[in-house]
Amino acid sequence: MRSSLRCLTTAAVVTLSASAFMAVPLLTAPTAAAASSCSAAYSVTSQWSDGFGVSITVTNTGPAITAWTLQFTDPGNQQLTDGWDGNWSQTDETVTVTNASWNGTLAAGASTSTGANFSYSGTNGAPASISCMGNGSSGGGTGGQTAFTQADINAAVAAPLIAFAAPTSADPRPGTSPADIYAAKVLYYLALVEYEDPSAAASDGTTVESALLAQVANLVAGGNEPDADGGLEGWSAAPVAQALLLVKKNGPAWNKLSAAEQDDVTLLEAAMGYGGNYTYNDANNFSSGICGYGDFSKTNNPNYEDGYVDVELAAIEFFGPATWDTMLSDFNDATVTSELDAAGLTNAGGCFATVGSAANAAIGIPFVWKGIPATDPMGVWNQLASDTFDETVVSSVTGVSNGATVTAEIADGTTSPYDGECCMGHEFDSTDSGGLRSSALYVYEGWMNVTGSRVALTALGDFDCADAPAAAQYDVGSQDLIYKLNHGYISYAQSQDGVLVNDSGDPASDGPVAKGWAYDIDAYNVLAAPSTC
Repeated sequence: MRSSLRCLTTAAVVTLSASAFMAVPLLTAPTAAAASSCSAAYSVTSQWSDGFGVSITVTNTGPAITAWTLQFTDPGNQQLTDGWDGNWSQTDETVTVTNASWNGTLAAGASTSTGANFSYSGTNGAPASISCMGNGSSGGGTGGQTAFTQADINAAVAAPLIAFAAPTSADPRPGTSPADIYAAKVLYYLALVEYEDPSAAASDGTTVESALLAQVANLVAGGNEPDADGGLEGWSAAPVAQALLLVKKNGPAWNKLSAAEQDDVTLLEAAMGYGGNYTYNDANNFSSGICGYGDFSKTNNPNYEDGYVDVELAAIEFFGPATWDTMLSDFNDATVTSELDAAGLTNAGGCFATVGSAANAAIGIPFVWKGIPATDPMGVWNQLASDTFDETVVSSVTGVSNGATVTAEIADGTTSPYDGECCMGHEFDSTDSGGLRSSALYVYEGWMNVTGSRVALTALGDFDCADAPAAAQYDVGSQDLIYKLNHGYISYAQSQDGVLVNDSGDPASDGPVAKGWAYDIDAYNVLAAPSTC
């Protein structure tokens, strides 16, 4: 199922039949913002013994809109199986469709379509009506999603329990594996859904809360936690840190953990934060994280720093800025190593044992990153967003990669709707040791963690739009990335030679889907899409 974003304004009603459609007059609802209107025409395009397909044509009947949302109620046991050209979701009998990132903008009188397949048994009755809501505000984004997608909830609830391996010389950064990143996204998504909707459950009745508590318990059971290195493993450590933050701030869920589990969660959040201060504090400049396996530079491309700086931001929120800086100042490696080992958190404990007393001076200072202190978490997020999205949007980039002249471009030959705007992901037009670095995968890896921080801060009520000058860059950069992933992007970098990257499974082994795209985009759609500021 393809994904998209959020906003509301006016409503229309259409009368339906199972084999044809007939539009009835538009009903306009009062709105707080300048309103624009749309209508929707629904038709059944095919039907078989236990299923059927539908098509909905959306027509803009007013001034230009940048988003639309459809909603209708099925009269029987119809169940959504898949959808296209829009973001389809179903909760009980209510079906909601929001535009895809490429078909939300409609000029006056323009139309687009979306479709889906459903299963059913018995009688296949038609919905009595369908509402269409359009958003006429500017801002470069599309919108409409207000609830988490049931299919994603089902998948997260059913996911295996999270478990990281300890780093070794053969596998020095286990937290960079797609499987571990995906598992971390499951934990983060469950924590977010539970925080936002404590009654949420999978379709089989399993509650999100029970699944979340089982994941947290396994994470801190001993030898399953991230190693707190402070480096590239932030790809998975950040969603873990963000998840633990949401659990801590969620009273009912937090109180259902045992006292020992609460202590272990607190130890792990602190350990990951200590690792981030070691690697990213302005006073430090190391070539390795605390685990000692090298290959680190805090000045690497944004997909590198958009990880453990996000961990640090989660730790600031978890403990509070003043308390966190005090904890840093009081840091003692021997004490922390002993506490982690006693709690069975040996993956992290082993790395603190490796770095030893040399960590005391490096970690034992208040957090400052690019001149921004712990007391300014919005400043940290703004800097992350500014670093991640700082290029003028283009749809293709030509350069030399690994000795050959190449063009990185949108796979289907279309043009980004945001061409010429600020700001595109940095790693769509950057360099690495192979030359040109223009990769949708690398932009995604940066986006996923800065989005995780944005979503967590928003859920907690701590994201201040008035103090978010980089939100405009983030909005355009996010929408441009989403468009390029929807349409596919031929990517080049030192380790990528014409690799297709998209939101439907490519590359299969380590692409966005393998790294939890479904959870990222669902969280973004509900809490971080452009209409939220």
